[in-house]
Amino acid sequence: MQQKKNNASKAYIIAFLVMGVVVVLYSLIFKLYRWQHYLIAAGIALLAGRIAYIMAQGVDTSKEAPVQQVIPKTGDLAVDSLVEKGQEMLAEIRKENDLIPDAELTAQMNQLEDVANRIFHTVAEQPAKAPQIRRFMDYYLPTTLKMLSGYRKMDERQVTGKNAQETRSQIREAMNTVLKAFDKQLDALYQDEMLDLSTDIDVMETMLRQDGLIDSGMQQKAEQ
Repeated sequence: MQQKKNNASKAYIIAFLVMGVVVVLYSLIFKLYRWQHYLIAAGIALLAGRIAYIMAQGVDTSKEAPVQQVIPKTGDLAVDSLVEKGQEMLAEIRKENDLIPDAELTAQMNQLEDVANRIFHTVAEQPAKAPQIRRFMDYYLPTTLKMLSGYRKMDERQVTGKNAQETRSQIREAMNTVLKAFDKQLDALYQDEMLDLSTDIDVMETMLRQDGLIDSGMQQKAEQ
């Protein structure tokens, strides 16, 4: 919503600028001697301004925010409640993010939301993993929301002192740390599966070696 308002405001400004430029150019090319000339100039300017407004309003160079994902229900009330609570916090984070005109922070929050949704999808697919994200739910997400809310309030109140600037910088740096932590949380949820795959690979290599297949032409072909 905030992005749409910003686009509309920019579109109006661009439209007025275009109208002014058209009037100046018209007056230079065609001398304005009669009132009809002024009407023609005004009509062309309005038309050009309208076209500029439509084009400017439709242009959005900002990164598209992630669409809120629907996490499937597991049938386990505790797990479903946990995931639902997490998505509610993500919705609050997205709402705060929409009110902050900071491209760097917006990109961080979009990435954070993407990783968080993958975490929730993993828990929904494997409910037994829900206990592994308790700290993620009870501390990391709420603290992220608190930091973002504080950043937004400083912007709204136009706090621009040295301490405020340092705090903003600290929040942006902290968000990078949070992103890394979220990635590690997602990685940790698949630790058992990765360990199982690693064990399967070791066992297969051992069997291939015992069967004399590793040193055969089959290996040479694979290396080629």
